[in-house]
Amino acid sequence: MKHWPRNLAAALALGAAVPATAAPAPAPVPATAGTRPATSADVRPDVRYVVKPGDNLFRLAATYLIRPDTYRIVQRLNRVADPLRLPVGMVLVIPRELLRHEAVRAAVHSVSGAVRVDGRPATVGMTVGEGVLIETGQKSFVSLVLPDATSIALPSQSAVRVQRLRRVVLDSHVERLFGIERGGASATVTPMTDPLSDFRFSTPRAITSVRGTKFRMGYEAETGVATSEVLEGKVGFEGEEHGAQALPAGYGTTSALPAPVELLPPPVLRDAGAVQSGEGLRFAFDPVAGARSYHVQVGSDAAFLQVLDETTSAAPEAGFASLPDGAYFVRATAIDGNGLEGEPVVQRFERQLVRLRMGIEMGWAGAYRQYLFWWDVPQTPTTRFRFQLARAGRENRPIVDLPDLSVTSQPVIDLPRGAYRWRIMISRDVDGKAVSEWTAYSELRVEGGW
Repeated sequence: MKHWPRNLAAALALGAAVPATAAPAPAPVPATAGTRPATSADVRPDVRYVVKPGDNLFRLAATYLIRPDTYRIVQRLNRVADPLRLPVGMVLVIPRELLRHEAVRAAVHSVSGAVRVDGRPATVGMTVGEGVLIETGQKSFVSLVLPDATSIALPSQSAVRVQRLRRVVLDSHVERLFGIERGGASATVTPMTDPLSDFRFSTPRAITSVRGTKFRMGYEAETGVATSEVLEGKVGFEGEEHGAQALPAGYGTTSALPAPVELLPPPVLRDAGAVQSGEGLRFAFDPVAGARSYHVQVGSDAAFLQVLDETTSAAPEAGFASLPDGAYFVRATAIDGNGLEGEPVVQRFERQLVRLRMGIEMGWAGAYRQYLFWWDVPQTPTTRFRFQLARAGRENRPIVDLPDLSVTSQPVIDLPRGAYRWRIMISRDVDGKAVSEWTAYSELRVEGGW
């Protein structure tokens, strides 16, 4: 297993006691399950500061460094004889770890279910800063928004700690590092114009770094495997076992893979845009080759900053509990054998609950047996129905097929003995568009001697 170098801060601490050129090489420190390994992404480039009129090391230290007395490190590193005399135009090399920083705050954008921020229930508008632990329970979700409009979303059963969220005073670059302790997180990162600003997710086994993209990262604590998938832009992924990898859009990797792999394509949603009128929500997809399971979410916005529910299913289908009437979005991905989520499909749908009752009344019409099929459904002036009756097993060849009905019952007489199935199509206008959907089949068995 590869050993990881100690963070540069340790070397700087040694540098305070001895000249920088004489600092001993730090010993390698292996990663443990509870800590994130240091990577090449942790070695921050030194700052080069051009001396201006009136500058001296004391003044620069008081303004820009973490402590005034750290000017000595800068003096030694740059071989400055007199800290009060700096030639104008001289380029000072300043270790980045010595620079003073200001706190940056994120804000909770949306909350659903049991979400805690440092043990307190999360609320919309709550501010989140460096060092804070964010945890989501089962069927619980939270999203954060940073000052530059970068957004971060946590799925259910995740724990993410804000390890760095700061702005360096000297050059105003922003450092953002979120440590995933379990579960996952996704981000839409606003492109950064400052080359030293960054955004990173880390786990105990890998770290990603980006400059403006859409990507996901996850960590399975039980197996110790980190995953990352890129939807837009590019991501640098540095794992404990296989080193650095560059992930372009449409590719993903894990801490166990030596190279990126192509993500599975988005599932194709059946009956896309159909009105969800049943007691619960139901979605079905065409199977995706290579998928071991499917991840399906329901949200109130197309960006899924507010996730309402989610499920993972081995079959290309998903069911959810009821929601109030309104417009929603469904998002689905196929998960491959490496545990990587593929490209998503996002579809808007309408929720209009229809509490439908259906039944059959039997009687006589003269010498013939009569079956009165009826359905009870809320109606509008534009609602129309289609009635189908077929022998069981021959539903594709109905013996009765009556479209464009305005009534809510249909008599059928003198049915031969056998098993039958029947259903109703309900058609109506939704937001100026004609939408139609079938009910599930109901059963009828005709016996002799009645």
